[in-house]
Amino acid sequence: MLGEHARRSMPSISKRQVNAPPNSKSGSDHTEIRSFGRSLPMLLMRAREAVMQRFRPHLRNHDVTEQQWRILRVLAEHKTADMLDLSVRCSIQPPSLSRTIPLLEERGFVLRTSDSGDQRRTLVSLTAQGRSLFRIMSAESAQIYASLESDIGSKRLAELYRVLDELIAVAEADGIVGSEHEE
Repeated sequence: MLGEHARRSMPSISKRQVNAPPNSKSGSDHTEIRSFGRSLPMLLMRAREAVMQRFRPHLRNHDVTEQQWRILRVLAEHKTADMLDLSVRCSIQPPSLSRTIPLLEERGFVLRTSDSGDQRRTLVSLTAQGRSLFRIMSAESAQIYASLESDIGSKRLAELYRVLDELIAVAEADGIVGSEHEE
């Protein structure tokens, strides 16, 4: 999480000018661009990092990675998922998911089976041990969420969720959001 000193040392919020491309339709020779530190992708990444700083100790206490936790959460909600669906729901690239699932399976948290209707599809579900870990971790996660809500305020947190949902919907409608995200 960025402390006060780190925030003060970030680039200023001002805009700077750059030359527009020669074939630009703008009548101006310059196009304004936000400073790097105020670009939306950077702010979203910094916000994610700040929030994850609250959750990482919790994950480390259970020897679970961020990706593994996302997998456990999705399987707790959806009971069973095929590998492609799990990849999309967890925002994990298929090759990375293919490396992560066996690790969870070795620890006894998930079970892989073949789909009886299509032997090419691999289905993943939580084991009893995986469900038990999820129950323990989700109770602890709820405390972290409650602390965050207390810090930012329930109305502001609800507004943040609403705005992020709206941003995602707009980006998906434009075909911008894909499965390029990887941690």
